[in-house]
Amino acid sequence: MKSPGRIFLITFIILATTGAAFGQEEPAENEPGTVDNEVGEVTTQTKTSTPGNSPFGIRAGYTNWKSWNQGHFGGHVYLGEPWPNVEFTPNVEIGLGDDVFIMTFNGDVTYLFTEFVSQPWGLYGGGSLSFNLVNPQIGDTETDIGLSGLAGVKYTFANDHIGMAELRFGIMDSPSIKLTFGYTLF
Repeated sequence: MKSPGRIFLITFIILATTGAAFGQEEPAENEPGTVDNEVGEVTTQTKTSTPGNSPFGIRAGYTNWKSWNQGHFGGHVYLGEPWPNVEFTPNVEIGLGDDVFIMTFNGDVTYLFTEFVSQPWGLYGGGSLSFNLVNPQIGDTETDIGLSGLAGVKYTFANDHIGMAELRFGIMDSPSIKLTFGYTLF
């Protein structure tokens, strides 16, 4: 069990540092600027691409995979929109229960259906490529590359934090059903 803990820690550090890097954008040329009175140069203001400047969140829920029923918990980081309405949100989840330890690294790519709902609500769907580490108490540890589909709803609160509810279904070497609730923290 030492190895999965180290993998989780390393992944969390990588996600945290890449999330900070993706959250920064170069200033736009047409953005209004301010004048520095001492030098007289015009500087532009920068904006971040993260929703409400809250890219990091926690998540927890229920997992059903093969004959295992588990609770899972983890974290996610919002890495922005590479294209309009397309979000990239990698996450790490640890499943416990039925004498099995499961760690999943998901690379979620989702599309925001802005034509169906309006702010503060959000509706999304997409897919995920995942790396799954399954360590049963009896038997050998297995690793799988999986594929799953997902659909969810999110709500942006007055403090710009986001709550979400998500249903994930396995397509290949992934949990059959995952119900997850999450909330951005900072």
